[in-house]
Amino acid sequence: MTENSGSARSGKTGGARPVSTAALTFGRALRQRRQARGLALRDLQKLAYVDKSLISRVERGLTPPSAEFAEACDRALGAAGALIVLAEAARAEPYVHLPPPPDHFVGRAEHLALLDEKVFTETAKVVFVAGPPGVGKTALVLNWANRRQTEFDCVLWSDLRGYAAGSPAQPADILDDLLRCVGVRPDRVPAEEHMRLALLRGLLRGQRTLVVLDNALDSHQVRPVLPGTPDTTVLITSRRRLSGLVVGTGAVQVSLEPLEDLEAARLMADLIGDERAAGDPEGVGRLVRLCAALPLAVSIAAERVATHPHQSVGDLARELVAEGRRLELLAVDDDAVGVRAAFSWSYRALEPDTARMFRLLGLHPGPRYSADAAAALAGLPEHDALRLLDKLVHAHLVQQIGARYYRFHDLLRVYAAEEAAAARWRDERQAAVSRLTHWYLHAANAASWTLTPARDHHVDLGPAPEGVEPLRFATFDEAYIWCASEMPSITGVARLALDHGLYEIGWRLPVELFDYHLLGRPWQTWISSHEVAIESAKAGGDLAGLAWSAINLAEAHRRRGDLDRARELFGQAVELSEEIGENPSLGWALVGLGNIAHEREDYAEAVRLAGKSVEVNARIGYRLGEATARVHLGRAYRDLGERDLALEHGRRAFDAYAKDADQHGMGFALVPLARTCRRFGDLEQALGYCEQALTAYRNCGDVWGQADALDERGCALAARGRTDEAMAVWRDALQLVMDLDDRKASVLRGRLEGAV
Repeated sequence: MTENSGSARSGKTGGARPVSTAALTFGRALRQRRQARGLALRDLQKLAYVDKSLISRVERGLTPPSAEFAEACDRALGAAGALIVLAEAARAEPYVHLPPPPDHFVGRAEHLALLDEKVFTETAKVVFVAGPPGVGKTALVLNWANRRQTEFDCVLWSDLRGYAAGSPAQPADILDDLLRCVGVRPDRVPAEEHMRLALLRGLLRGQRTLVVLDNALDSHQVRPVLPGTPDTTVLITSRRRLSGLVVGTGAVQVSLEPLEDLEAARLMADLIGDERAAGDPEGVGRLVRLCAALPLAVSIAAERVATHPHQSVGDLARELVAEGRRLELLAVDDDAVGVRAAFSWSYRALEPDTARMFRLLGLHPGPRYSADAAAALAGLPEHDALRLLDKLVHAHLVQQIGARYYRFHDLLRVYAAEEAAAARWRDERQAAVSRLTHWYLHAANAASWTLTPARDHHVDLGPAPEGVEPLRFATFDEAYIWCASEMPSITGVARLALDHGLYEIGWRLPVELFDYHLLGRPWQTWISSHEVAIESAKAGGDLAGLAWSAINLAEAHRRRGDLDRARELFGQAVELSEEIGENPSLGWALVGLGNIAHEREDYAEAVRLAGKSVEVNARIGYRLGEATARVHLGRAYRDLGERDLALEHGRRAFDAYAKDADQHGMGFALVPLARTCRRFGDLEQALGYCEQALTAYRNCGDVWGQADALDERGCALAARGRTDEAMAVWRDALQLVMDLDDRKASVLRGRLEGAV
């Protein structure tokens, strides 16, 4: 169990939201081919059967092309697949920070003007839009933010998931979103919540910034993430009046009600076509009233109308009435039966494979899902999954929020989850959950191998089950970014596995991600996922799984400073491991107990426990465990005053890591060796070890390790009387960790103050 594991890469920050370069490339190619054929937008609309306004947005790079759109245009323009290839490149680009506005938006002129007034005239710092679900709060805010984004230096966005299935976003998750929006790489996001907020404030200071927080649960969820910088405006949507923010920050409210009937009818006409709407105004009016004039329900109902051109609007309205009566007979506990009926009516009209994808997506426990995860749920090749996702987006049943990520409106997510839970889908549901959880497990395993390829603790999972296409990662960065992106889903996926009796996946998924937890330190997920892992291992009667889960959870608590809880869990792991028989988990549990003894300055006990771990790992031939235990044993001997034994074990650990070319392990062994040499007066050797450690940590990108090596180098320089050089080195170390590690930064500041 390493003391100072971490990894980070530097990244650029700041600036307004980037334009998708691949989307622009596709748009230019589409325009050139259209114009070369002498076609106007209306002409291509007729040839490809796609909306001309959508063609215009795609040509300008404002909307990424769907697979279906690209295929239709490629076919119509005789592009021989060229547009399809360019579209795939556009879809592969990373998440765009502020989602685009809805394709169809009507009315709300007074609300848009009110937002202008609150933000630009009254210069309110916090504005929230409150209203019932489905009323169009997000649509209003996205429309306004996209219109006004050029008046800000930076626009940030985060989905707070206040009323979505599963847990609302925690402040740490929201701050992670916002930091990544300003360009901070996942591996440079601080672990501690208060440090994330401090970093965000520092990056936003001096910039005119708009922060959009969508779907807030209450004031308690929002207050800890408000930057409070002078030039920052925060725009929030919520079903509730956020009274706590009104009192605490002077926030102002914009209330949103359902559309006026005429506005809702205008939205319906935009979606089904003016000519068809004008041909049956009574039917349109009836549909609007049945949907309670809520934009979400109107949009879904209108899409159903648009896809049935040979039926009158009045006939379709009568179908919706019948659907509402069916739901009433089922005693649906919902005040807006018409809204719910619009969902059911649209879902039941989908083609079977599209309907299946919709309900299966309701099983995904995370705030968003990738196209790869959707493919695993449905047991389909990725290109088929993308085609179905595009159809659901077109039907307004799913929202696309990036090149490869999607989400539900929270009302639709509840509906999809309820449909997936129906008894008639029991076998389908179990198979989909098995595929999804296996997909996550294999992805986590592949990421672990890629993050620490020199380690000998990785497990070969064998081939993935049928219908699961495992991810592969070519580089450290790819693996790290996937882990960081999927953290909000991991605890939910582990819980999903547990609830469906997939107990081994339930504990092994969090355990497979332990290498990432050591590097990225996502404390909340590290702890919550391993709590589920313990439940799952207990339910499955898996002693080995229980031991590993307890060890990993204990290490999180140790690093967080809860030594009593950590000692309890490490002790349980020792008992379990001894019952199983000598194995790597016993060695790690003993090292964990030894570390706690060391932190409590019981160095003799630390020597005993670390020494026992060395013996266990040597007997079973576990090289990583033995080398790590020797590092800790050397540290304990040093603090007991045993110079020779400290150096012997430290050097043997370094040799073992070096044999495997384990750069992180080499750095981890070298810094304690440097401390031992400094303690016993060999300052030249200490400086040499520090230089080697710094090189090793730089090779594997471990910022915490680099700071540790620089700190020790500064101490050795100070001991030689080279105070100015020592202070320069400590400043370098502080610069590395001041936004990442409070405790280390405090130590370094203390050294600098003491040297003055």
